[in-house]
Amino acid sequence: MRIGLITLGCDKNTVDNEYIAGLFEARGCRVVFEPTPGGAALDAVVVLTCGFIADATRQSVEALVAWAEHKAKTGSPRLYAAGCLSQRHAAELLEAIPEIDGVAGVGQFGRLVDLVTADRQPRNVTRRAPLVEITSSMPRRRADARPWSFLKIADGCNHACTFCSIPLMKGPLRSVPREILLEEARGLVAGGVREITLVAQDISVYGRDWEKMGTVPLFPGSNSFSRADLCGEIRAPSPFLGYGLPDLLRDLCAIPGDFWIRCMYCYPGGITRELLDVMASEPKVVPYLDVPLQHLDPEILRRMRRPFANVNPRRLVDRLRGAVPGIAIRTTMIVGFPGETPVQHRRMLDGIRDLRFDWLGAFPYSNEPDTPAASAPRQVGKAVRQKRWENVMAVQAEISEEINRSRIGGVERVLVEGYDENRKSWVGRTAREAPEVDGLVLLKSARKLLPGRFVNVKVTSADVYDVTGRVV
Repeated sequence: MRIGLITLGCDKNTVDNEYIAGLFEARGCRVVFEPTPGGAALDAVVVLTCGFIADATRQSVEALVAWAEHKAKTGSPRLYAAGCLSQRHAAELLEAIPEIDGVAGVGQFGRLVDLVTADRQPRNVTRRAPLVEITSSMPRRRADARPWSFLKIADGCNHACTFCSIPLMKGPLRSVPREILLEEARGLVAGGVREITLVAQDISVYGRDWEKMGTVPLFPGSNSFSRADLCGEIRAPSPFLGYGLPDLLRDLCAIPGDFWIRCMYCYPGGITRELLDVMASEPKVVPYLDVPLQHLDPEILRRMRRPFANVNPRRLVDRLRGAVPGIAIRTTMIVGFPGETPVQHRRMLDGIRDLRFDWLGAFPYSNEPDTPAASAPRQVGKAVRQKRWENVMAVQAEISEEINRSRIGGVERVLVEGYDENRKSWVGRTAREAPEVDGLVLLKSARKLLPGRFVNVKVTSADVYDVTGRVV
């Protein structure tokens, strides 16, 4: 069989679809990533959907409808929906798009492959309760030959943020066992990957689901980690007993080879002294941390039920910069949360100017069904949300450009990614730029560069997001 796989949504979905591709190929199928209707002849197409926010839901539905219309005209290929949107709305999808041959939910890798390859299966094989749990190694077929890759160390979430539907779609936190991750990481490095980016809903809680109930007070009713003080530091050497993120980082760094390790989606409550010590002492761990704060107003954070609502952002940022020299900090902000006043919005803008994050992404609040915030009073209008988003992005653009211009004249180590035909330039990234979300380094070189190699580059010019440099 020839199977088309379409990946929508987050980097966790990217990893999941590569697992699914590996399982299909183990069954003797041929996999085509990101096909288009009318392109290569296919027996079946699987759309791995996303339902995190309204725009993601719309994109997933549009992709399914496009393939359904193609199938209605030509009679093929068979069409399947999987992933987050399918988990929450399987019945609705099957009713609204009758051309769909079957749906599977999250974490159902083998069941999905059975559904597509078997002659007869029920149309809906989603679990009643969502769960993404990996308990054994799976073959992984990478979608491309890029010199970087994601390593999903956990999935699901035990937090209870009022705006977020992820626990409804992914279920509780489930960490991937150490040996599975190390085996997968060794395979990535052997396959030419030179940057491994750790991802999860919150990488800082990796391993906590293995604790016995009651051993450590993890997330009490206030949804604030009980050991966090006002500067976000957890005073114990480790926030839980056993194997956690710092231990995993040390084990990953012990894998032979010249490669980077990057940490994404690390909530403040889990940024321990031990984690920062590992980041500062292990050369393979790049001085970069993605810390999704979502807001800078204490009252908004409390109403969001963020698990670090009492963390002081200024003390947290100062602590990060003091512990890891040269660290680049990324964060995200939600604008227009229900009840957000003009004063609270200005507090966010003032805080961004003061803290000067290296990178920042912002999103207008999305009203997600079945979340507490969806029924909260004083919903902010769409036009106001859009204007506030523009305000945040304008402030951050000035900061990013100033930081980039300060790099001119310096020499930085760059991972070469490839040649960009549109820009007519080689492109790469330094340790301070994460793949897909941050800027790039445009490379000038008198010779051909090899993707996956590290080169030293002198920065010669800069703009808002990207810098240009000469290979030295």
